[in-house]
Amino acid sequence: MPSADDAVLEKYIRAGNIAREAREFGVSHVVAGGSSLQLAEAIEKLIIDRGAKCAFPVNIGVNEVAAHYTPSKDNDLKFRMGDIVKIDVGAHVDGYPGDTSSTVEVGTRNHTSLIQAANEALKICIEMASPGTTVSSMGATVARTIRSVGFKPVQNLTGHSMDRWNLHAGLSIPNIETKDRSSLEEGMVVAIEPFSTTGSGKVVGKGRGSIFRIVRDRRAPPEVMSLLSRVKQEFGQFPFAARWCERLDPDSDALLQKMVRLGMIMSYPVLVEVPGSFVAQAEHSVMITSKGCKVLT
Repeated sequence: MPSADDAVLEKYIRAGNIAREAREFGVSHVVAGGSSLQLAEAIEKLIIDRGAKCAFPVNIGVNEVAAHYTPSKDNDLKFRMGDIVKIDVGAHVDGYPGDTSSTVEVGTRNHTSLIQAANEALKICIEMASPGTTVSSMGATVARTIRSVGFKPVQNLTGHSMDRWNLHAGLSIPNIETKDRSSLEEGMVVAIEPFSTTGSGKVVGKGRGSIFRIVRDRRAPPEVMSLLSRVKQEFGQFPFAARWCERLDPDSDALLQKMVRLGMIMSYPVLVEVPGSFVAQAEHSVMITSKGCKVLT
């Protein structure tokens, strides 16, 4: 586990600082009529300009979309007055990631309490995060905080521990009460991310998205192997966007679909609540210390 004065911690801190700046930039640039694609690309450019790399494509979840949507050249959502927009960003330095998100309402204040519910649940969980704190107690806290103001927590989305080149390193931090007795340990880096919703409290996958991750090597035609090699070199084990691959190969869209069919990569389904509902998200990455936790983002 990293200690307070080692080089690993410095990389986590730097990644967290850059992720925080990217999140704040994104939130401040959500405007009615704005392009989600242009915003995602601007956020990702900021991360790279600051000397880090993207730990995953910028997720921009609008209204009932909770996670795993990133815009593409063929699917560029425009923001509308009254939308609830979640900006979820990740940066990494030498494979050490920072993951953070925030929610903003476009031009109106109809859903302030929904957004505050997620923010308050995150705040309380950060206060209680320390060695020995069980993930089940954190989940119960998230659920109680969100339900107390009339909303539901999203039961099948969780926070997660992180490690080098690994966004989901094994430990899940639920948003509801569970029987999981796993606990936080000093030196762990975890992303805590409550979701509040006006919907059913459960998300479902809605078709293939345009975010991918390598899952295995196998024999394939030379043009497929060439793109896979470049993807590994550029993005490592982190998720990547289809639009990122366009500069690697002009036929990347077709090659990515071949890789999916061959089981070489997986695509993340866009996760959505019931139509007409609204979902808010708040997230920080923290490192567990001997006396509590240090917020990295």
